[in-house]
Amino acid sequence: MSGKDLTPVEFLDTILVPEKKTDHVCWQCKYFKPVLKGSSFPPADIIGWCKKIHWPFFWVVPEKYVIKKCYAFEAKK
Repeated sequence: MSGKDLTPVEFLDTILVPEKKTDHVCWQCKYFKPVLKGSSFPPADIIGWCKKIHWPFFWVVPEKYVIKKCYAFEAKK
């Protein structure tokens, strides 16, 4: 796949490297914004933020919380 075939979301996934990967349900959601590699701001258990819940503010997503279903979930692709 060449660079011209990528959607904007797919392109950002290639250049914005997350601090860690997990099997958390939010990881596959298009509203999830992961903590980027090298970021020193968030606590260790935070994997990212939800951009839809409590908009315009971000909802913090810790890795330790088990979420089986979310009303705001929409698959990335």
